[in-house]
Amino acid sequence: VGLIGLGAGTLASYGRAGDVYRVYEINPQVFDFADSEFSFLKDSPAQIERVLGDARLALEREAPQRFDVLTVDAFSGDSVPIHLITAEAMQVYLRHMQPEGIIAFHVTNRFLNLAPVVEKIALTQGLHVAFVHDEAEDSDLRRTDWILVSRSAQRMQVAQINSASSPVPQIPGLRLWTDDFNNLFGVLK
Repeated sequence: VGLIGLGAGTLASYGRAGDVYRVYEINPQVFDFADSEFSFLKDSPAQIERVLGDARLALEREAPQRFDVLTVDAFSGDSVPIHLITAEAMQVYLRHMQPEGIIAFHVTNRFLNLAPVVEKIALTQGLHVAFVHDEAEDSDLRRTDWILVSRSAQRMQVAQINSASSPVPQIPGLRLWTDDFNNLFGVLK
């Protein structure tokens, strides 16, 4: 499992003995905070590998990691790292995936509608997508938006994904985001 963006490290709690979780985090203070204030990393039965620095640059340099799952969870803050959500970035991620692997983009953001951006990139590259929107009803938790991407149509047709999926909200005239083009004003909510 690859994790781009650590946060508190909660995803490590899904790790099992024999799993390897490779965490890419640009801010060393996030690692320090996850270690001092939370126990998700140290309590995980998975082997945790840490990569400090820009995730895309690190992945560009690394040999293929053969991830079953790669989460890209760097878009919920006020400063969105655009270089992690372009057509070229998707190619970098795909190089590190198993054929049946899933790239899970956490696109929850108060100000930006990023799910259509990921969908456009994926469909342009012949990939399959599923949009999972959770309103967190009867809960103190906030709603979340995830868009799942895979080379494998079969992988995206499993019952758990199908039952949780809904159509991606569309943005008329949305252009493909690349390293040379993006438009934050076009995806404002």
